[in-house]
Amino acid sequence: MKFSCSAVLALLAACWPGANAPAAEKPADLVMLNGKVLTMDAASRRVAAVAIRDGALVAVGSNDEARKFIGAGTRVIDAKGRMVVPGLIETHVHATGAARGEVNQPFVQLGSIGEIQDWVRRKVAASAPGAWIQLPRVDVTRIRERRLPNRADLDAAAPDHPAVFTWQYANRQVQVLNSTALRIAGITKDTKPPGNGKIHFGTDGSPTGMMENCGALTVKFMPSRTVPEDKYHDSLVKLLHNYNEVGITSIFERNSNVDGFRTYEKLKAAGRLTTRVTVTIGLGTDGTVEGTEKAIRNIPFKTGDGDDWVRVGPLKVGVDGGALYGTAFMREPYPKSSHALYGITDPAYRGDLRITGDKLKNIIRTGHRLGWQMSSHVTGDAGVDAVLDAVEASNADSPVAPRRYTLIHAYFPHEETAKRAARLGVCVDTQPAWYFKDGDTLADALGSDRLAGFIGVQTWQRAGVKVALNSDHMQGFGPDTALNPFNPFLAMQIAVTRKTQGGQVFGSDQRVTREEALRMVTRDAAWLSFDEARKGSIEVGKLGDLAILTDDLLTCAEDKMKDIRAAVTVVGGKVVQERTAK
Repeated sequence: MKFSCSAVLALLAACWPGANAPAAEKPADLVMLNGKVLTMDAASRRVAAVAIRDGALVAVGSNDEARKFIGAGTRVIDAKGRMVVPGLIETHVHATGAARGEVNQPFVQLGSIGEIQDWVRRKVAASAPGAWIQLPRVDVTRIRERRLPNRADLDAAAPDHPAVFTWQYANRQVQVLNSTALRIAGITKDTKPPGNGKIHFGTDGSPTGMMENCGALTVKFMPSRTVPEDKYHDSLVKLLHNYNEVGITSIFERNSNVDGFRTYEKLKAAGRLTTRVTVTIGLGTDGTVEGTEKAIRNIPFKTGDGDDWVRVGPLKVGVDGGALYGTAFMREPYPKSSHALYGITDPAYRGDLRITGDKLKNIIRTGHRLGWQMSSHVTGDAGVDAVLDAVEASNADSPVAPRRYTLIHAYFPHEETAKRAARLGVCVDTQPAWYFKDGDTLADALGSDRLAGFIGVQTWQRAGVKVALNSDHMQGFGPDTALNPFNPFLAMQIAVTRKTQGGQVFGSDQRVTREEALRMVTRDAAWLSFDEARKGSIEVGKLGDLAILTDDLLTCAEDKMKDIRAAVTVVGGKVVQERTAK
């Protein structure tokens, strides 16, 4: 029998030891072993290890499965039995504004009129003669006396310097000026307010120092607060890292513009991004179809443009005001118990609707027709009714469910409202920290019955609406000390316990489980930006974003959830934050 040379070689190869063994896996960039991994996938699998290569997960399973991907250049992390979760998704921040603000004036929480006066005195002592003293933001719901400072309070602390306190949210701005500021700005008993502004006058006809929506009268006298781009970028990068420290790997910048989007693109190009960013674009329009279409077409991109690091999200429309400010548009009038807190004089007052029905329908239908995902700032229950009316009008043009319209805030849900939203495929982004920080004051002002449904995530969830928990972070750099704490573990704790900062519980039926709360900052949060196939769970093929936690989220004491931090935060297979062992 004769054999060809090639046949002999083939026979020898088949007999060679290891010839039938599988080819070695291409090494991963990072392998994490010995973890308690909550994958948050559809089956709620729990595994021990993962491997990440080229930014994506290539193995999710046992230690042995992940070890196959270890090579000479692989970083191996021993999780030492700690809990591992998908990278957390913070779906509502104002990071660019917070970054600029921290450069200008680091945020400080002032809790009483006395603390406000002490802060003013310190600023006076450190300022040049005649310099304007601009107070940090303080919400009236967090002031012990439950009132804003008045002219006399500021005069006592700054008799010779102009001082101005500004309280602003959505469409309402309240300023309080001391006597020196009133004099410099030329505001007298004869001054007329601009536009829809209001100047408060005393019984003697002189201005009290309080003004509403009258910023035009003072802005030209106060020094501008421009921030050099390099300092702004440095500040923003630092803030993104602070997000990483609490396990956040993706954020939604919730009311930005073209410049804001470009800022994140610049940071990405410079290799400085440590979180992924979805940018919501604020939409300014006159409410006509023609004006809205022109405004939208002037935006040089649309929903979905970008990449896994910086992507365009929805357009945002401001519909009403805020619950903390007495401007949320409600079905029922504000109770008498709230009038002093909010300065309400009309017993029939129900809040502010910034855009009326026809205009709102024009805006939402036009954005929908032009291919944008749409969202709205809306806090009150009547405001949500108005938005859903407009969404239904859009749905008559073409199905809206695939666009995932997002209600931003939506603080007072009713069962029938939630069912209506579910039928339209509407999503909700909402902020438990407002309940925690302000619930005690709001209960006294609005009544405990109304507070029982405030930020009622279970009402939405029972109806089948996807809910994302977030912070609305806008000032301050500390996860627990910012104006709106951006600690997602605090948000989850509040959703689980329904306890206010004062320890009260309103609406115990709105509590969720710990895994439900975690889903609202991972899997369901990803849904809001059409990213459920890319992130929100730990599965092969998805982005390699995860966090190793300092404690077990599912078994630690309820009141200790807020103390959890990320021991290690990984974005795209790269460690962006690692806590030093103490």
